[in-house]
Amino acid sequence: MNLQHIVIYNFRNHSSTSINCSPGINLFLGNNGEGKTNILESISYLCLAKSFYASSDSIVTKIGENGFAVTGLLLSDSGVEYEIRINFDRILNQKTVTVNKSRIDKASTLIGRFPAVILSPEKNAITLGSPADRRKFIDFVLSQSNRKYLDSLIEYRRVLKQRNKMINDIQITRNEKKEEIEPWNYSLIKNGSIIMKKRKEFIEDFYKIIYDSYRQISGTAENPKIIYSPSVESVGNNNDTIEETFRTAIESQYLEELRLGYTILGPHRDDFIFRINDLDVKNFASQGQHKTFLVALKLAEFYYLKSQCNENPILLLDDVLSELDKKRCHKLIRAAADTGQVFITSTNENALDGLPAVSAKLRKFFIKDGRIERVEDSAKIN
Repeated sequence: MNLQHIVIYNFRNHSSTSINCSPGINLFLGNNGEGKTNILESISYLCLAKSFYASSDSIVTKIGENGFAVTGLLLSDSGVEYEIRINFDRILNQKTVTVNKSRIDKASTLIGRFPAVILSPEKNAITLGSPADRRKFIDFVLSQSNRKYLDSLIEYRRVLKQRNKMINDIQITRNEKKEEIEPWNYSLIKNGSIIMKKRKEFIEDFYKIIYDSYRQISGTAENPKIIYSPSVESVGNNNDTIEETFRTAIESQYLEELRLGYTILGPHRDDFIFRINDLDVKNFASQGQHKTFLVALKLAEFYYLKSQCNENPILLLDDVLSELDKKRCHKLIRAAADTGQVFITSTNENALDGLPAVSAKLRKFFIKDGRIERVEDSAKIN
């Protein structure tokens, strides 16, 4: 996948910015607060119909304006062109997504068609943070690579919210009507079982890729491992067995749920354990190992999405060269740039020194106050 051109309008501090992209490495330079990250955010809208950074569409709208627009021209690896346009109306609180001028009813339909891998300082929480941070990472990768998983995840979250509300209402009113909660149990179990099955299968496949990626990044003989730790452990791996195990667990914890006021079992309580040489990364890894594991995860994500989506993902690196080990990041950039397209933000104009193999595809954009002051190519780029 290659982003050829992007135009952003009333997006963050950008009033109107047009960018012709390099098919290789695009480096956005400038001081903090000038609008570098905003450009990467706008690219994430083209791929995901949402920001990788902001929690809502209204936040990214330029102050004083009634909405924003992002338009991009992408070329698939098979040579098909796609014009994607995202419009957001802050007055109506409405987002419109079109692909080749045809409107998409659900913005989530965009996810997976144009895969992206994102690494920013906030992603440190994947190895350092809570189970929710690790679930978010796994869900992001699986949602881009498996439509059924994304649909089940969206429905599971909707059902979980309604079921929690019902349990909380029963707790407050003491008016228990178990027959009313059963339809929510059915949908929770059905979609939750699909999620757990896909997560287990994913870890089995992803483990091999992270093993190779970690060694590619670190150059050491350390052994990385990812272990799926579901809140409901099933002996088998077929849907019927998982559903039956999940139902039995839900029923056994019903009184405890009424006491607490929320759903205590299910995929929303799963965890994923990262280990190096059989030691838990979160508790025992050095700072360097944390950084290596994180970069290796992103490289593995790139390879996995490439194989599952039959497209080279776009790689977005936001201010990571100053946060993470430069040598490790360079290996990630080099691996992605060999076959794909990379977008990087940095305050350091020399951030990519030492990467002569990719300098021929390097385009530098100097950003100031929400606009591009000048563009420099390391070599002629068509």
